[in-house]
Amino acid sequence: MTDVLTALRTSRAWIDYGPAHPFDFMIGQHPATPEQLATELQMLHDRGFRGLVTNSMTYGTEAAARIAKDVGFSHVIVKLWWANDDALAIEKANLADQIEHVDAIIVGNETVHKAVMRGEAAQGAVERLHAEMTEMQQYGKPVTTGLHRDDWARFPEIATDFGDFVFANLQPWWVQLRNDPVLAAQWVAAALRVIADTPGMPADRLVMAQEASFPSGAIDPTSAPGATPEAQAIFFQKLIESKIRFVYGFSFDAWFARKNSPPGGYGGIWDENRQPKPAASVLDLGPYDD
Repeated sequence: MTDVLTALRTSRAWIDYGPAHPFDFMIGQHPATPEQLATELQMLHDRGFRGLVTNSMTYGTEAAARIAKDVGFSHVIVKLWWANDDALAIEKANLADQIEHVDAIIVGNETVHKAVMRGEAAQGAVERLHAEMTEMQQYGKPVTTGLHRDDWARFPEIATDFGDFVFANLQPWWVQLRNDPVLAAQWVAAALRVIADTPGMPADRLVMAQEASFPSGAIDPTSAPGATPEAQAIFFQKLIESKIRFVYGFSFDAWFARKNSPPGGYGGIWDENRQPKPAASVLDLGPYDD
């Protein structure tokens, strides 16, 4: 079987998965059931996806890797979301229990950026991230982190030295590219290429976008009139044409995140009820042609 890093380099058939309604990751009152996971993962597999990236190892999603392998996914990369230390401890225990189904590990999502936003010292957050990533290498699986662009700009060693590959979060929404899907896709491609060109970047290191979405709507439509389902489809078309490597995201709208994070709340290729948006018809799940 192709190893996970080779699969990421060669195949577009990867998707960032979070369960649909009624799952509510931020609230935690409606954990994902095995039945929901099986239904949705089978749906994604039937659509042609063969690689899966999950977003947490809590609230029922810790079973996603096992169920994904059961329905036929070739590779699963799991994320320890790391909302806080208590949650991280639970996720690490769940990872240890499910490690046989896991092909690579993401340690945290924008952890340094979030620590700084909480008023913590950036350097301490970088050192903690490095320590946690190093600990996860005990499993002999490739390790990375969900890299925020600001963290890369201040601490490029997170990209060049930490872990085994680079998984960047590049959301056009947060740099005010909310109405033009063409410019949004161009920004993602350009930002990823800049990261790949970081001085000291190992020549053989995989650098790709873990998160790059274009919302199909907004809580106040007048605030982003260009955020439409049709524009979302154009965004993915242009991202495909750019020939950068990226994970399709997201699978389903995270309805609970719509107010605070439109890229997730409206970023699904399918809505929170698993109904397809126009973007679902433009996906290229074949090999990269470069």
